[in-house]
Amino acid sequence: MILVYGGSFNPPTKAHLEIINLLNEKLNPEKIIILPVGNKYTWKNNLISFEKRFDMLHLLTNEVRNVIVSDLENTTTFTGTYDALNKISEIYETKDIYFVFGTDHLETLRQWINYEALLKTYGFVIIKRKNYEIDLSIFKEYNTKHEVISYDSEVSSTKVRENLEKFKSYITKEVYEYIVANDLYKGENLWHIKDLLKSKWLHQKLQLAIQN
Repeated sequence: MILVYGGSFNPPTKAHLEIINLLNEKLNPEKIIILPVGNKYTWKNNLISFEKRFDMLHLLTNEVRNVIVSDLENTTTFTGTYDALNKISEIYETKDIYFVFGTDHLETLRQWINYEALLKTYGFVIIKRKNYEIDLSIFKEYNTKHEVISYDSEVSSTKVRENLEKFKSYITKEVYEYIVANDLYKGENLWHIKDLLKSKWLHQKLQLAIQN
C-alpha cells in the first residue's frame, strides 16, 4: 500500500507530522508520498512558493523512514489528483494507492477533475475529527475502497500564517527557523490586529481621535 497525502502545507505543521505518524501506526504503508499542491493550484490564493513549502516538508519529515516529498504538482498547470495518482502508479507499478484527506474535502469531491475515474480507480483515507459524523455515501456509490482514521488537533496552518510568534509552538523548530530565515508569513498578522481592535486602549484612542 502507498499512501498519498495531499495538501497545501502552507506551512507544514506538527499536526501534519502527527497525521503521518498515525498513518504509519494504523495502516503500515510501504510509502507515504507527501504531495504539496503547485503554484498553479486554483483553489488557494495565499500560497507561498512551491519551493519553500517543499523545503519545509523535507525539514518536517526527514526523520520519518518511509516518507517521500513529491514535486509532481510543481507544474505550469494544475491537472488534478487523478492525474497525479496515475503518475505515481506508473512510477511504482501499483494501483494499491490511497489518497489521504480531511473530511472538509468530502463536500467538494464531485467538483474535482475526473472525480469519477479517481473514485473508481484509487482508494481514500479520510482523517476525521472524533465524534464528528461524516457522509461516506459517495464511496459506496462508486464502490471505492476507503479507510477512516480519527484525529483531533487545534493546530492550524492558518493561525501560523496570521501570527507566527503567537503560534510558533504549532510548528517544529526547524520549520520555524526556515520561516524566519526566509522572511515568510510577514503580512498576515491578523490575529495581532484583531487583538488590538478588541483592546480598551485602542477604543479610547479612536474615541479621542474622533472627538478631535
